[in-house]
Amino acid sequence: MKLFAFVKRKEGMSREDFLDYWHNSHGPLIRDTPGLGDRTVSYSQHPSAPEDRSGWDGVAVQEFAHWDDFIAMLGGEAGDAMRADEANFLDSSSIKVVFTGDAVHIIEPASGTDADIEP
Repeated sequence: MKLFAFVKRKEGMSREDFLDYWHNSHGPLIRDTPGLGDRTVSYSQHPSAPEDRSGWDGVAVQEFAHWDDFIAMLGGEAGDAMRADEANFLDSSSIKVVFTGDAVHIIEPASGTDADIEP
């Protein structure tokens, strides 16, 4: 199961500061905090392209083996720490989340190219 979180930076924060915090503070927090990273199969951050006009600053993609792992991650001190950190750089009221099941691949990337690297 994958979680796609569409995120916007908090008001008054520059794009550069947002990306720096997201990549260098929040990402390591997710990876290194017991109860967060150890419940996660994979976690990646996808900043919006400069040409993007959607209004989103990026998309976080987090994969879990089971729904229960996601629920457990949210609970307790680890979930509290994650939410508290989000307040440092995200407009929490605007976050939109989509949960997906297994992907249906219509076009597969060519082997040996950068395109075959999953985000």
